[in-house]
Amino acid sequence: MALVPWDVHVKVGQLAALAAAVAAALFTTARRRPPTTPPPPKTPPAATPLPAQVVPCRSAPTATAAITDLCTCVSELASDLAKRYGDES
Repeated sequence: MALVPWDVHVKVGQLAALAAAVAAALFTTARRRPPTTPPPPKTPPAATPLPAQVVPCRSAPTATAAITDLCTCVSELASDLAKRYGDES
């Protein structure tokens, strides 16, 4: 390869890049042919004989206490932030 001039190397590189670009363009624009045989029809799923059971998630007093506790924490955080940023201004 040492005896080959640089302009030949450049031309071969340009030719290879052109061939790669043409091949990429051909592969990306090729369209798939539709299948010759139609797919088999899908069978509907079997119906469940029993209805789903409904299970309550939590009792009302527990949820109410959790919501009250959350509201208390949020109000305390808001007042702490108001004190902190109110003093800095």
